[in-house]
Amino acid sequence: MLLAHGERRPWAVVLFHGLTNHPGQYCEFAPKIHQLGANVYVPRMPYQGYADRLTKALAKLTAQDLVDAAYDAVDVARGLGERVAVLGISAGGLQCAYLGQYRDDVDVSVPVAPDFAVLQLSRGVTMTLAWVIEHLPNMFLWWDPRIREKQRPKTAYPRFSTHALMQTLYIGADVFDAAKDEAPRAGRISMVVNRADPAVNNQVAKEVADAWHLRKASIEYVELRDLPENHDVIDPDNPLAETGVVYPKLIDVLGIAG
Repeated sequence: MLLAHGERRPWAVVLFHGLTNHPGQYCEFAPKIHQLGANVYVPRMPYQGYADRLTKALAKLTAQDLVDAAYDAVDVARGLGERVAVLGISAGGLQCAYLGQYRDDVDVSVPVAPDFAVLQLSRGVTMTLAWVIEHLPNMFLWWDPRIREKQRPKTAYPRFSTHALMQTLYIGADVFDAAKDEAPRAGRISMVVNRADPAVNNQVAKEVADAWHLRKASIEYVELRDLPENHDVIDPDNPLAETGVVYPKLIDVLGIAG
């Protein structure tokens, strides 16, 4: 998805979707950013967004695929705007965290609900689980086994590859370790989490933000409160997304208006 003004603008914004989703996750949010005057690019991540919602292609996804796609997207954005902001959710949030750590040509990075650790598990348990699952045969699990293929968003995959999910965690592990040793290179980072997120451990994300803060980086940790228990706070087809509350806050932390 590319929403462009026909010329290079002061800001280009890249939006990264979550695992098993696709650029349509931003079908309502991207136009709002475009209306602020920015060129908006929403890349489709490898093996995602296929018409066959039960495809098994996602099992091929690697951490390097996601890193390469993130770098390519920023390279495109450099031609679309004088300054570049990136925002992504879940695995897309990890891509933003990675770009924030390593790309000095990213002016603003907004990781949303990044999955540094899954469920309420500690980082150590999460990484042990990742190692074990990587060495087991891949499985496809329903996001919600009660409703299976009726899972919304209705255009996203209703199940995930265990190998693909674990690959995303390796991106988070890289950033977690790097944040302890060196300051992030992005101009500013705003990490946004839902306090009631049941899918990730926000405390681990907070540890990364704190590590960046100790390196005197321009970093803020934003906790959204009074939202339902929900991970995907962006897709308007998610009945628990509360986009009327979330979108204005994300626009605020992006800081590209005016």
